[in-house]
Amino acid sequence: MSDNQGASDPHSFQFVAAPADLAPYLNSLYIWRCEVPDLVDVLPAYSGQMTSFVEGAGRMKFDDGVVSETSDAFFLAPLCQAREFHIKGPATMFGVSLNFRGWAAMTGLSVSDHHDAFLAPEMVLSDKRAAEFADLAPRWRAGELDDKGMLDAMADIVRHSLSRLPDTHLKVIDRTLEWLSSSFRPDLEELYATLPYSRRQVQRLVAQFFGQSPVRLVRRYRAVRAATLLSLPQLPEEIEADIHGAFYDQAHLIKEIRFFTGRTPKRLVPEGSSPVHDMLGPEGYGSVSLFGSGEADQLGKKPL
Repeated sequence: MSDNQGASDPHSFQFVAAPADLAPYLNSLYIWRCEVPDLVDVLPAYSGQMTSFVEGAGRMKFDDGVVSETSDAFFLAPLCQAREFHIKGPATMFGVSLNFRGWAAMTGLSVSDHHDAFLAPEMVLSDKRAAEFADLAPRWRAGELDDKGMLDAMADIVRHSLSRLPDTHLKVIDRTLEWLSSSFRPDLEELYATLPYSRRQVQRLVAQFFGQSPVRLVRRYRAVRAATLLSLPQLPEEIEADIHGAFYDQAHLIKEIRFFTGRTPKRLVPEGSSPVHDMLGPEGYGSVSLFGSGEADQLGKKPL
């Protein structure tokens, strides 16, 4: 378990590696704690989350002025853009970060129809598993479950809720991720050429699994990858030049990073930690590769 908490930080993330059998479907498990009475921040565009607020409360603002409240058990559908949230603390949240394979295999919900929203457990899980999930927070508060037991129980619900994805769907998801990781500006024709579908079918399937068309998905991953790399304390000049070369100009880079991460480049390396900084860091991701096109070798990292 990795603890990103500093002595003066108002919050902490503890990331826990996914169990081996669930690794193809999860980024990580985590515990998030907020020690201050009020916190306002922004979550970046991110994959779906299974979450349990056991202490404190939060709310997130979505389109058309919709504001959703946290609860003992809920799912955060994949975010297609950065979203502001407010926390009333002290707060503790347990989470399972699903990658795009995991969201598809566990929920069966199209991301093009279900994104940027809180979902009730009953929308995602069977009645039995939804009831189990709803019962976890009260059990934690009663002392029946410790932190590890809470995460183990959530992982077990995931384990029993996964459906086998058709090989054709897995190919679309995995190939799209490989394509996105290949470059800051991947060639759209390369994606179409490697999938056994018409252009219209590829566009529909990518939207189904990722919530956005291939063109918009490039924008999103380019911004998130750029933000992830720029958040590192030391970055080779060659990579920094590649990042800036992927955008029209500095204003375009700032606008895109702000839209998808809620941060500007100057705020990507805060003096303390922040939810955005931690989620953009390598530990916040699993099978989704943010270090493509040679960055992993240059940074001395294994591709994620």
